[in-house]
Amino acid sequence: KYEATLLMDCPSQQGVVAACASMLYAQGCNILETDQYSCPYKGLFFQRIRFDYSDCYLGNTEVAIAGLEAAIESVASRFHMKWSMRCGDKPKRMAILVSKFDHCLYDILLRKNSNELKCEIPLIISNHETLSHIGEQFEIPFYHLPMVKDPNATPDQKIEAKLRQENEIENLLEEYDIDTVVLARYMQVLSDDFCKRHETHTINIHHSFLPAFEGGYPYHRAYDRGVKMIGATAHYITADLDAGPIIDQDVIRISHRDSVEDMIQKGRNLERSVLSRALSWHLQDKVLIHNNKTVVFGY
Repeated sequence: KYEATLLMDCPSQQGVVAACASMLYAQGCNILETDQYSCPYKGLFFQRIRFDYSDCYLGNTEVAIAGLEAAIESVASRFHMKWSMRCGDKPKRMAILVSKFDHCLYDILLRKNSNELKCEIPLIISNHETLSHIGEQFEIPFYHLPMVKDPNATPDQKIEAKLRQENEIENLLEEYDIDTVVLARYMQVLSDDFCKRHETHTINIHHSFLPAFEGGYPYHRAYDRGVKMIGATAHYITADLDAGPIIDQDVIRISHRDSVEDMIQKGRNLERSVLSRALSWHLQDKVLIHNNKTVVFGY
């Protein structure tokens, strides 16, 4: 299929939609679907266009795409536009990072097998061996990259050990040509450098309704606080812990009768559904990141 998705944002102004449509028409493209949003408070405009470019295919895919990119850039320069385009129907290749909790991992793999999540999952990476049997069950290579824990290690030595483990992760991501990473309850804080390299294509599921209860043990802290709602949040990672652009969230009511264990069980259902929606939108190029927020064209 010669189809592409164009994501763009720019200052809100007259003529943007017409210019984009005219440019694609002039290139021989057929618009299949379009969605847009104007933010009156910030004076910003966002748009997603899915289009067919088969009629501008001249025997060389690279030439056709280069021509499209040049045409888009000509419009972008007029309207001070930021843009990205993904061509073809090749599914994204996603790596799953996990620790010991299996509920999100199982959910992702089952949704992938039922074609709810359109992607390839060539590997699973974990800092524990606990879930290696799931890799065997789904016939996906499982890589155990443990964190070396030395009680006598200095702070600098602990940082060096973390960076060595992250370098092993980086090597695997490059070897398997990964373009999407999901932290499916991966209970490790990633380094600032790793986050900066992967922040636009790495999605984390946090077991609270952010920005409430950032960091560890959110269910325990929610119980101690006596909240009446708990939630889950899927977001892109940043160097700031649990503070990246939010893609999706959901909540469920609880009461004084719910124990921490009850809250954990109820929260797992939320984590599965929130993460699956976020992944589906990301895989379909329906999420546009702007500063520390997202525009999601999936609702």
